[in-house]
Amino acid sequence: MTKQIVLMPPNWLGDVVLAQPALRAITTQHKDAKTLVFGRGWLPELLPFLNLEHASVQFVSELPKKSDAVFLFPNSLRSAWQAWKSGAKQRIGFRKDGRSLLLTHGYNPRIDLITQHHLFYYLDLLQQYGLQTPFEEVELVAPDDAKTKAQILLLNKGLDINKVVCVAPGAQFGGAKRYPGESYAVVLEHLSAQGWHIVVLGTDAERDIATQCLQHITNSCWNAAGETSLTEALQLVSVAKLMLCNDSGLMHVAAGLGVPTVTMFGATNPARTSPSGKRVQVLYKPAKCSPCLQRECDVQDHPCMGNILPEHVIQACDDFLNV
Repeated sequence: MTKQIVLMPPNWLGDVVLAQPALRAITTQHKDAKTLVFGRGWLPELLPFLNLEHASVQFVSELPKKSDAVFLFPNSLRSAWQAWKSGAKQRIGFRKDGRSLLLTHGYNPRIDLITQHHLFYYLDLLQQYGLQTPFEEVELVAPDDAKTKAQILLLNKGLDINKVVCVAPGAQFGGAKRYPGESYAVVLEHLSAQGWHIVVLGTDAERDIATQCLQHITNSCWNAAGETSLTEALQLVSVAKLMLCNDSGLMHVAAGLGVPTVTMFGATNPARTSPSGKRVQVLYKPAKCSPCLQRECDVQDHPCMGNILPEHVIQACDDFLNV
C-alpha cells in the first residue's frame, strides 16, 4: 500500500519559502509516497514554484484521515490538534504551545529564532526526526509557462519583459518593516530615467503605498497592487531583472528564484530572516532601537529606515542592473 504523508507548511508566504529546503528534503526521501499539502488557501498558487522534485504533490482543503505521517511546521496548538484528530500514525513537530501530548515525535528546537536563521529552524526538525537535510539554500523554480503568462500581462500594460523591475513596498507584518514611500519614489524615478519599466506589486490594501512610490513616474510603469493574483505576481517576479523590496514574502520568492534582489531591513534582523539566494544585497543600517521586531515604529523619523538613504538603494540597484 502506498504510504501517505502530509506536509503542513508555515502560515506566512516568506516562511513557506524559507521552509522549502526542508519540504524538499521530505519529498525527495519519500519518492514513492502520496504527498499531500494542507494549510493556507493560497498554497496551491505557490506549490508549482517550490521545486518539490520527485513528488506528486497535491493540496487538500481538509486534513485526510489516518495518514502515515504529518510534518507540522507551524508551532500552534491548533495544528497539532488537527493532526491528532485526523488519526495520523506519526505527528512530527516541535514541542511548543503546550502540545507535546498531541505529538508522537516532539522535539525541542535547537535553533534560537531570536538570533538564528529561520531556514535552519525548519531543517532542525527533520534532523531530530532522523531525515537527511541535503539542501541548505532555497531553490525555487518557475513553471514552464510562467514567462509566457508574464509577458502577456506586461504587454497588456505596454511594458517590455526585458526591462522589468518589480517593487514590493508593502509588508503585511506592519509598517515598521516598510521603507518610506517617498524614498522609494526617488529610487524609482532614477530607475525609470535609466529606461527600466517599473511594476509595483502588493495587495489592494497597499495600493496607496504603491501610488506614492510611483509619484514621479508618468509612463512605463504599472501599479499592480491589488490587480494580480498571487500566481500572476509570482510569474511577474520570475521574469524581473531586479526585485526591490522590504523584508517580505515576495523578497524570499525573488531571491529563491535567482532574481537579483535588493532589500531594506530595519525592524527585523537579517541574521534571522535574510533571503536565501546567490544574488542578494541586504541594506541594513540599524538604529539604536534595531531590531525592535515591532509591527509599527514609535520612534520619531523611523531611524532604522531613515539611515538607508535613497542613494544607497540606487547604488545597490545599479550594481545589479548595470552589468
